Amino acid sequence: MSSLLVADGVFFSSGTLLGADALGIRDGRIVAVGSHREVRDALGRVDEELDARGGLVTPGFVDAHLHLGGGAVDSLRCDLAGAATLDEIDERIRTFASGSAAAWVVGGGWDPTLFPPTGPTAAHLDALVPDRPAFLLDADHHGGWANSAALAAAGIDRATPDPSDGRVERAVDGAPSGALREGAMQLVSPHVPPHDTADIARALLSVSRSALAAGITGWQEAALGEYAGYPDFSHAYLSLLRDGSLTGRATGAIWVPRNLTADTVDAFVAECLERARANTAAGFPTRTAKLMLDGIVETRTAHLCHPYPDGSHGLSYFAPELVQHLVPALNAAGVAVHVHALGDAAVHDALDGFAAVPAEHRSGVRNHIAHLELIGPDDIPRFAALGVTANCQPYWACTNALVRKVTLPLLGEERADDLYPFAALRAAGAALAMGSDWPVSTFDPWLGIHVAVTRRPPGEADAAPLGAAQTLELGTALDAYTRGSAELLGVGPGTLAPGAPADLAIADRDPFAGPATDVHETRTKATVVAGEVLAL
Repeated sequence: MSSLLVADGVFFSSGTLLGADALGIRDGRIVAVGSHREVRDALGRVDEELDARGGLVTPGFVDAHLHLGGGAVDSLRCDLAGAATLDEIDERIRTFASGSAAAWVVGGGWDPTLFPPTGPTAAHLDALVPDRPAFLLDADHHGGWANSAALAAAGIDRATPDPSDGRVERAVDGAPSGALREGAMQLVSPHVPPHDTADIARALLSVSRSALAAGITGWQEAALGEYAGYPDFSHAYLSLLRDGSLTGRATGAIWVPRNLTADTVDAFVAECLERARANTAAGFPTRTAKLMLDGIVETRTAHLCHPYPDGSHGLSYFAPELVQHLVPALNAAGVAVHVHALGDAAVHDALDGFAAVPAEHRSGVRNHIAHLELIGPDDIPRFAALGVTANCQPYWACTNALVRKVTLPLLGEERADDLYPFAALRAAGAALAMGSDWPVSTFDPWLGIHVAVTRRPPGEADAAPLGAAQTLELGTALDAYTRGSAELLGVGPGTLAPGAPADLAIADRDPFAGPATDVHETRTKATVVAGEVLAL
């Protein structure tokens, strides 16, 4: 029986500071929270002691929506994340291509604000990679950049129609320009040579350790399936679980394929159940399906009730009738549904799908909608009424460069206060969870929490808040990123209470003691999973 005493901390759980200064753990579970003397008495023998040095001790953060597998694959490719100029993008591509003998140059992470609204061109990429196909995803992973060789390999030309779930950007003469939006990426991605599972597993293990170092002790891999040139990451996860190298409480959501029809729903549900059974038995719970209903505002693919400046309403990837067939079938089988919906029309369709589920089936699963950039006022109360969790990505809810340069010009400045209505959802009784959508944005929970409580970019204290009325209290945001997400994913209670799994994040300070504008300076200095202090 091993024991750990965490002392001299400020302890937070379930939305409140506990008034304790110590916590005791035995055999992976919390046994006592209270004064130093009380906890020592409860533990008896203390095998290890961890001095929190006055820092905040919280339940481990749980990221309810990220793509560790995607980030792992990205690390094996041409990485353009963080490139601040076109010159830097060009240099990274040239350097990678010159050092790679692969048949294709693949990668991504390019900043869409560095290019025109129609996106980058094949001619630009041809000059950088003239000798073979090249295909690079943008930072949001909702758009791709192909050179002429990649377009030719995929057979994309003037006669190629736009897929129902995407768009091929075109020159004036109708020729493909090189930018592919949403489902149009699928015209190219099947031609991209796959990575070896062993390579993906090694990269996944590396990025998982970075997430653990940030205090993330549990997460949901938000899309297990082949899409946009990425494989099903289940195989890499199962490989790591078999050899015992993966630490943390990982769960997954099975991708709903875009070619699903009413006639194939039953077969897909049966497949989900079989995969859930096998993966869960291996230690990788995947009793959730990922349903992507729309794209993103910045490419005019988010599904909106009110039109974009060009008169379009974005894309809807599944007809409402199919959603109202699929979601009840999944819930009846005990499979939760994790919906991607940014536009208010997509959110409405998702909620209609959940409303079609009998209450007794809804109560047996944990349904949720992620992203939630725009929600119609009449739909906000429906989250609580239908037991649907709001899966928020708080880091986006500020006036960053993308919002200033692209989002608001497309939506209209008058809609700035409508974006990411977290406070309105909470006031209406919705359960909140939080996640990052990494590698689209940082998985550091403290940076996301900073934006949730200030609605300003980290380090920009003088920036105008994006919808000041939608700020959350620090305790509310922390609770959503710990207990809220943990309950949603079923990885434990996400609390510091006797009997709970001993998953902790220990910060280098107490952010409650300083101004909200400084929350982003908080860093995780120690992570504990099942009572083990991780050496990261």
